[in-house]
Amino acid sequence: MEKQIIKRDGRVVPYDITKIQAAVFKAAYSGKISGEFIAGYHQNPIKANRLANNVALLVHQDVKNAKTEKIDIEEIQNLTIKHLNILSKFVGQAYLSYKTQKAIERG
Repeated sequence: MEKQIIKRDGRVVPYDITKIQAAVFKAAYSGKISGEFIAGYHQNPIKANRLANNVALLVHQDVKNAKTEKIDIEEIQNLTIKHLNILSKFVGQAYLSYKTQKAIERG
């Protein structure tokens, strides 16, 4: 059976690795920490895309190996941050900052 994601509103949707890749790319390519762009990723979309693909594949392995078919979105984000912090701590901080801002906006 295909893995599924439990969204914050309780909906269950199919797992989609491209959403992880897109979120990490966005954090790397447009992310800032304290007003400063991150480690040249904003000038190099190929570098940002490579990081995003690597993180997405690592998270995908974790999801694939999970014992359950349904995984909470928060767990996906925690796995993403874990792998980002290993591969690029600054992008991990930008990703976490973006997710925190979104959580505040949701209320």
